[in-house]
Amino acid sequence: MGRRLCIYFSWSRPQEFAAPLHMLDNRYPNLFEFRRAIWPFYEHASDPNEYNQDISGFLDHVILSDFSAFEEVVHSQTGNRVSLLQREGGSPPVQQLDDTLLADVDTLIVVSLDHFRTNQVASLGEVDCIRSFLRRENACLIVCPHHDVGEANTIEEREIQHRHHGDILVPGQQRIGGFARSLLDQLGFPIENRWGLSPGRDVAGEPAQLLFDNNALTESGILSGVQTFNLHPHLPHLWVPPNLSSKVTVLARQPINTMATRHPYVDAGHRDFNAFLHIGPGDERAGHIFVCDATLWSSVFGGVKSLRQLWANVANF
Repeated sequence: MGRRLCIYFSWSRPQEFAAPLHMLDNRYPNLFEFRRAIWPFYEHASDPNEYNQDISGFLDHVILSDFSAFEEVVHSQTGNRVSLLQREGGSPPVQQLDDTLLADVDTLIVVSLDHFRTNQVASLGEVDCIRSFLRRENACLIVCPHHDVGEANTIEEREIQHRHHGDILVPGQQRIGGFARSLLDQLGFPIENRWGLSPGRDVAGEPAQLLFDNNALTESGILSGVQTFNLHPHLPHLWVPPNLSSKVTVLARQPINTMATRHPYVDAGHRDFNAFLHIGPGDERAGHIFVCDATLWSSVFGGVKSLRQLWANVANF
């Protein structure tokens, strides 16, 4: 049998569900709002007897269902089913990371779709268990935050960012990925997910070709044969502290949409953003750490052919 993969959703479902609907910022839409915004594409989920129309329905039937194609590729490559775990489910106990959970895992994918306001922070025990996990030579940790939209203090600045990505489902402020930041910081790599940038397209409307630095493709092999990622409307720049530039390799950068409206990051002269990072073995680590966006395991934002190559690479890493 091949490698054993686990996708770990680091959110608190009860806290995500409990966000009051009068609050626009820093919550997910409920399923009813989602259906209304993109009508008629999700009308198969309109029956309240089968699909909860609240935030739980959005998480279960929109987000979690997006990972099924990735699971199929991994199963076909390894013969093993992908384990899907959530840090805090609808009822106790809380499933925090521990040695027992990771005993049968070779590749751990931390999908950090938790809002900052829910304060999902890796405990000392969880960090110790990840450090122990990374002492294995075959270990692979992939940490996946999502966007940090609207961190600016004024509505005017937030509106500029909102118009840049143009997704009406995203409020003026939606800060996601707190657990990822916490985990990376405590591992000694305080990488931050910044902004929500509109990705570039080619003339056919497909994702623009990724930009690779010299030797990046051969450093780990995880992006071998991968040409593009996806067209999720708002993707983060994975900021690396300057003092870590010798330890963190930017494997791939993604072009920014030149047709989108202005954005502070673009105004500063940037035309692409860090999309895939690698931290190789070192110190006490024998395993590898990668950092990328959470939507790279989804099949609904285009670029699926290339993404399937990425998924196969991860399955066989």
